[in-house]
Order: sequence, then C-alpha cells, then structure tokens
Amino acid sequence: MNDPDPYSPARIADRMAIQDTMYRWCRAVDRLDFDGIRSVFHPDAIDRHGPFEGSVDGLVEWIRERHRAIPFSMHQISNILIEFAGPDLALVETYVRTVQRYPAEAKAALAQLSGGAQGRDGLGADLFTCSRYVDRFERRDGEWRIARRTLVQDWKQIVDVPADAPRPREGWLVGRRDRQDPLYLERAELGL
Repeated sequence: MNDPDPYSPARIADRMAIQDTMYRWCRAVDRLDFDGIRSVFHPDAIDRHGPFEGSVDGLVEWIRERHRAIPFSMHQISNILIEFAGPDLALVETYVRTVQRYPAEAKAALAQLSGGAQGRDGLGADLFTCSRYVDRFERRDGEWRIARRTLVQDWKQIVDVPADAPRPREGWLVGRRDRQDPLYLERAELGL
C-alpha cells in the first residue's frame, strides 16, 4: 500500500506511538521489567531473537534466566524507519546497540549470543553489539504493539573486563535491574 499522506497529523501520532513502544522495550529489558516487556508485544506475538524463537511468555522466561547473572544491560536505539503497509500495519526497522556485562560466572549466558565465544577464562566480559529489530507492528484496539520481531545480528565484540576495572564509589547511585532502580522509585513517587 502506498500511504497517500505518510506525514499527516494522524500518521505522525502513529509514528510517535510506535517509537515510544520501542523506547519502552529498551527500558523494560534493561530494568528486567517483565510486565513492561509483555506490554510492547501483542499477546500472540512471535519473537525470533537469535537462539530464542517463540512466544512472548517464552521470551520473558528466556530473558529472566539469561539475564539473571548480568548486572548491567543497556539497549540504545536509533534509525527508526517506519513504513506503513496499511491503516493498522507497519514494518519497522530499528537499529539497536547493546552493551552487557557478563561476570566470569555468567559466561554460559554470553556464549548464547556470541556464537560460543566467551572471552578469557576467569575474567568477566562486556559484549558490544550492533543489531537491528525488524518488527511487524499492528494496531489492535487502538494500540500499536509488536506482532512479530526478528533480531538481525550485524556485529559483535567481546572485551575482557580486568579485575581492576573501574567501579562506582560507595554512595554513588548505580542503575539496578529491578523496581528499586532510581527511575522506578521516581516514577512511584510521581504516581506513574
């Protein structure tokens, strides 16, 4: 379908809703907010995420287990290209760059996404990736969500983390991967 006015006020609102959904995905996966992860997908969605392929509930459980020992994860997205295929259907390609820290004891989780590479024995590792989400978005009941996701993995690099790597000083705020993260505390205080 050739959208007659892909930048009408209604389509701009659609674009912003889709973009916001992508940002909410990043927050949810990095904070291990499993309800937040579910909220960006339609209940019957399928995710093809490299070694994982399946339902949203399966994705949540896979992330829960894989990320259990990962103390830091950051997904950064850019280049969100939205192509409307119908009034309630869009193809969305989003560039994503991730950084994740894997302590030495979490090397099995690292190997799942690195094709088996784990870095040097006895050291933690940071995994840097450049990938793309190729998402089929559908608007159902007035809400844009992901109906099908395919992770396209373009580039990866593992950097060993030496034992004397920089660490935050005592008293500094440090991101958390739960509801005690400073963001969630501020959201609760504001009634969000």
